[in-house]
Amino acid sequence: MNEIIKAMEERRSIRKFKPDMPTKEDLEQIIEAGLYAANGMGKQATITSAVTNKELRDRLSEINAKIGGWKEGFDPFYGAPAILIVLADKNWANRVYDGSLVMGNMMLAQTLGHSLLPAIGSSFPEFGHKKSTYHF
Repeated sequence: MNEIIKAMEERRSIRKFKPDMPTKEDLEQIIEAGLYAANGMGKQATITSAVTNKELRDRLSEINAKIGGWKEGFDPFYGAPAILIVLADKNWANRVYDGSLVMGNMMLAQTLGHSLLPAIGSSFPEFGHKKSTYHF
């Protein structure tokens, strides 16, 4: 069976993560997969940031929980040590589509044998950047 089709069939949502930090190389490969996503008119209007700093990650978790309406202390990242944030230019008409395709590529890369990462999901903030950055 085609490896990509198999990854699509085997990809699952995860709600419990190991506390082990993924390697920088795994994070970079997953982010790179997002860079190869199809995008409207070749604009490349997304940016992906990896957050591996525990204090920043925990603060983002608190903010995300408030926005999501969850009870205090709930972790919407389900304990994952790293999160990937996909941002898109809010003025770009295809921002949701482009960002969603980036996340889809990253989920497939994750399924194809990389460390399990959270926050590769279906919603992302809008922001105006065009390259990926790493915050390790």
